[in-house]
Amino acid sequence: MKNKRLLSPKEAAFELGISVKTVHRWDEAGKLRTVRTVGQQRRIPIEEISRLRRQGEGKQRAERCVLYARVSSGQQEQDGNLARQTERLKEAATERDYEVVQVISEQASSLNERRRGMKELLALVGEQAVDVVLVEYPDRLVRFGFSYLEEAFGWMGVRLEVLDPPKQLEQSEELVQDLLTIVTVFAGRAYGHRATGIRKRVQSALAECEQAESAGTKGTEGPDGTGEQDHQTAS
Repeated sequence: MKNKRLLSPKEAAFELGISVKTVHRWDEAGKLRTVRTVGQQRRIPIEEISRLRRQGEGKQRAERCVLYARVSSGQQEQDGNLARQTERLKEAATERDYEVVQVISEQASSLNERRRGMKELLALVGEQAVDVVLVEYPDRLVRFGFSYLEEAFGWMGVRLEVLDPPKQLEQSEELVQDLLTIVTVFAGRAYGHRATGIRKRVQSALAECEQAESAGTKGTEGPDGTGEQDHQTAS
């Protein structure tokens, strides 16, 4: 269904899972609100479709789903990661009784703003040709701004579902994770494949800082087990 507010009787019949004759009959009986074009042709507001569905009218069709899978490197694709990811998404869609209308899989960096598969996905969402977008992890789509993408899809009536949502982190852990992601993104732009090595060095440096901070806190403990800063605060 294209992004429009008025549907033809044929389009409305498809959305409701009924015949065109039933659409005409419901219109004449006042069960379905329609408007007329200049040429006196019937058009059905999209809101009427939603209203009738809420009332349980028409046949409940399976939700249309697009699967999106991505790996960053050719090596990951050769190792079968892309195929495994796609197969897992297909199994999840079957379990949820979705109608898979398209499978998009690609090998591309998340930093690539010209991803063919991503453009294809956005086109489907823009046309309202799907009801659900299913991905394995949030970063398969974007490194940052996943919640914005989720909200934008919602404006088009499309739901974004993740098989493995990120776990809830402590505030400090979340800040560290964000920092690592920022380093990876900018290092990737500047140094390409060497970004992975830079990320590992940053992880190591952060771990050393945490260990040093922990050791420093223990070293300043007073006889009652509180740190020096706690005594200063208390005084």
